[in-house]
Amino acid sequence: MSEDRGPVPSVTCPVHPENNRIQRVSVVYAADAPPLLRPGPALRSASRIAWAGTGFGVAGAIALWIGALLGKGASGPALIAALVCFGYALALYGWAGARRARVMIISRGMPGALAVWGAAWYCDECDGVFFDSEVAPDADVVEGEIITPAAFHRVVWRAGRFGGVPGRMVG
Repeated sequence: MSEDRGPVPSVTCPVHPENNRIQRVSVVYAADAPPLLRPGPALRSASRIAWAGTGFGVAGAIALWIGALLGKGASGPALIAALVCFGYALALYGWAGARRARVMIISRGMPGALAVWGAAWYCDECDGVFFDSEVAPDADVVEGEIITPAAFHRVVWRAGRFGGVPGRMVG
């Protein structure tokens, strides 16, 4: 059973010019999603974290209310429980804020990263990436040179200015 990979591209691999298994990086990524060919960091919402913080804040308020209702012996433990809940709420709100800031940085950098990512070709035989455009996307990348997926990942991240963004590069 032969696999239809579409028309043969007009570009050739600098190392294997006879190889017809050349595809755009975007096509390879869409087919089997190798993490090093990802166009940028994964965006994850902060909403669940913020809602968890709200839940802890409500739990702290309920603890204070129950302590006030029960009076004397219950107010001390209720105050401690409320402080713990409020502490978790503040920590979760801080985490959500940091995640929202990360999403903003990634959103601003995606056009540059996608421009580089979209200009790249993947050679199945080399397991490498190369560019055929006249402008090399990075000073370290020479037009027509094969680079590893890991090096390509770094080139895309530099183009998107994701270098200072915390998080996993792959996965």
